[in-house]
Amino acid sequence: MATTFKNTVRYGISSSVFNNLSNSIQKAYDYTVKLDSSLNDIRIVTDKSAESMNQFALRANKAAQELGKSTKDYTDASLIFYQQGLNDEETAVRTEATLKAANVTGQSTREVSEQLTAVWNGYKVQSAEVELYVDKLAATAAATAADLEELSTGMSKVASAANIMGVDVDQLNAQLATIVSVTREAPESIGTSLKTVYARMSDIEAGLDGETSLGKYTADMADFGINVLDANGKLRDMGDVVEEIGGK
Repeated sequence: MATTFKNTVRYGISSSVFNNLSNSIQKAYDYTVKLDSSLNDIRIVTDKSAESMNQFALRANKAAQELGKSTKDYTDASLIFYQQGLNDEETAVRTEATLKAANVTGQSTREVSEQLTAVWNGYKVQSAEVELYVDKLAATAAATAADLEELSTGMSKVASAANIMGVDVDQLNAQLATIVSVTREAPESIGTSLKTVYARMSDIEAGLDGETSLGKYTADMADFGINVLDANGKLRDMGDVVEEIGGK
């Protein structure tokens, strides 16, 4: 009985070790296949040579390790930026900023890269200011009840429309953080609602709104003591108007 018991324990341990090893090998194989597919997608988009892709893979691996992410996380984020026609330097800057943000939000790098792309493109951000805009989001998140994921998600819906109507990134950050903190509504809904507001203001200015004319809007706001027109008779930047309304 003692011998049988010992053998059973040995078999159990051996079986457990073998199964764990098999699972590890399978996971490593699956990861390798997915990484190879991601690298291949980048090669198709960029038309890089095999040698260039080998060098890129090495840089991606080193950068990912320094940022606490996997190489595939890095390549998944890079693919989105390469698809936008950005060069190696621009892609690297945006990818590293994306991985840093993903470490904070806990989202996938693909999700974060799509959100930040909408912000960067909406405000026409150059490479030198990429991290600055992420820092602005992070600073606002640290000072309010809205987190970085909520701010980036909401901003991805409205950044372009807000920029067109003269709402800078700091003003939009403040608006989103305030609304998220007070209402606790989904950031997607808040961003979309603000986009609708700014789109309608653009239509009013262009005379395309079927319900409100520029004259009526101007008169209604004047009743509240707010002049929405500048010296040239054009709509003032909406960011400044909203701040003025907030001070009433």
